[in-house]
Amino acid sequence: MLNYRWFGESDSGVTPLVVLHGLLGSLDNWQTFARGQAGKRPVLALDLRNHGDSPHVEGMSYQQMVSDVLAVLDALGMPTCDLMGHSMGGKVAMSLALQHTERIQRLLVVDIAPKAYPPRHQALLQAMVSMPLASLSSRKQADEWLSTTVKHPFERGFLLKNLGRKSDGSFYWQCNLPEIARHYLKISGFPANMASYPAPSLFIRGGQSDYVADEDLALIRQAFPAAELISIETAGHLPHVQTPAEFTALVDAFLN
Repeated sequence: MLNYRWFGESDSGVTPLVVLHGLLGSLDNWQTFARGQAGKRPVLALDLRNHGDSPHVEGMSYQQMVSDVLAVLDALGMPTCDLMGHSMGGKVAMSLALQHTERIQRLLVVDIAPKAYPPRHQALLQAMVSMPLASLSSRKQADEWLSTTVKHPFERGFLLKNLGRKSDGSFYWQCNLPEIARHYLKISGFPANMASYPAPSLFIRGGQSDYVADEDLALIRQAFPAAELISIETAGHLPHVQTPAEFTALVDAFLN
């Protein structure tokens, strides 16, 4: 089963908010947000398959990831919840809501649209896969290795959170990087479906990000007719990390 962590009282009687991270992320990406929800609602953060401390398994299809999330909800006796996902996790959240509308009371999707994207991360995945971990003696060296492919220090720091260190000082990837890279084209895509999710949904995009264009709103509303799209103009692709106060205010307003 997927690794998960509760923030707040899971038996508070308030509808829990389940949060899903993006590609090469982990539930740790949601810690600041989740702790800020204390006293408002319980938050259940998950590590998706092959990420964080969840099992390293074969396959990275959206159907498999939806099944993984449902297995956790069922094991925890959670018939319904609110659901929020960022990027790849947003595609998992959308897929789950479209397939199991009765399980999701309200949906939040962060900086992603229900469409296939160009494989823009292939170069960085290749750089990570080919990093000479055995010869690295410091995280600074790992950062320098990635800097030719990933120019922004913030993005490199985010990716290098996946780099673990053993007791003998050697480095290793905590995520199942080979499996993620092998299935990257599936992750870039989005499953075709004819379903719709009629309940309230909020799409939050970063104004400095190019993941959700104005013309994507029509596409979003085909599957999510009650959707609202809001921009945080100063945020990039990680609004929950880059602009936490503005992001939290939008989420609170929607869920309250």
